[in-house]
Amino acid sequence: MPATTAAAAFPSLTPQRLGRIRARLLAWHGEHGDDFPWRTSRDPYAALVAGVCSQQTQMARVLPLWRRWMAAFPTLAAAAGASRARALRVWGRAGYPRRALALREAVRLCLRAHGSALPREQAALLALPGVGPFTAAVVFSFGFGDDAPAVDTNAVRVIGRLLLGDLQPARESAPRTLAAAAARLLPPGAGPRWNAALMEYGARVCTPRPRCGGCVVATLCVARPRFERGECAQPLRAQPRFEGSDRQWRGRILGLLRERREPLRMAALLNALAEDMEQRARVRRLLEALCADGLAWARRGRCGLGEPPRGVR
Repeated sequence: MPATTAAAAFPSLTPQRLGRIRARLLAWHGEHGDDFPWRTSRDPYAALVAGVCSQQTQMARVLPLWRRWMAAFPTLAAAAGASRARALRVWGRAGYPRRALALREAVRLCLRAHGSALPREQAALLALPGVGPFTAAVVFSFGFGDDAPAVDTNAVRVIGRLLLGDLQPARESAPRTLAAAAARLLPPGAGPRWNAALMEYGARVCTPRPRCGGCVVATLCVARPRFERGECAQPLRAQPRFEGSDRQWRGRILGLLRERREPLRMAALLNALAEDMEQRARVRRLLEALCADGLAWARRGRCGLGEPPRGVR
């Protein structure tokens, strides 16, 4: 959204109020924020890895995953040359392992179609496997240094409460309105610093149960009177139960396959994981699904991680 349109959408956001919001949040980040490596290196590949790692993952788990991936595959070419099994082993138990394969395919496409670099065009970047609007914004902002709003769930809380007065913006605020608000707030020439400030502030101050007493923009926040009246942000829908779920069982199967460098006999896999016929049927069903996702293979009574070795294809 053009700056003039974004400004017209929030007439109560005067230049003075906007300036105070920007100054206070940037000052807070300068004193309290964490500068993660991908936010300051201006390396588009490092930013891409961070964006993919951040999908559906808390920041506390992103940094070790990012470091592990970058140590194993320090360049785009190194990641492109990895086997699926190698990529999945480096990804480890970080969860949602299809992200590892999507990242590998994305960099392989960059080598084939974009001169061995991340594309600067938004349409081309969004066409890469595993890259959505947020990950693309991370690449543009932290990788290329552009003034692109990169709005994660933490930043959504800050923006939606500060300008719209919604207590649970992820549920209550219209996506278009949030996008317009993010564009309006972003200080020209300071996109990377600003994005980092919003993400950190939402993670540490404007949390699901906000710490309004220590908030540097509390006097400028539309939602603060509602919190002061005792209103609470309704929790977002809880994650399905993990214990005993298919997701847990898929993790068990992949965990065992990661440990084995050689193909594993199907009987050994079933004996290691299943205690009865019902569990054996479940393991077989989930292994078949993992194979369909490209995360595992099963041939001739044997199975393994990633793609099958040449001898058993």
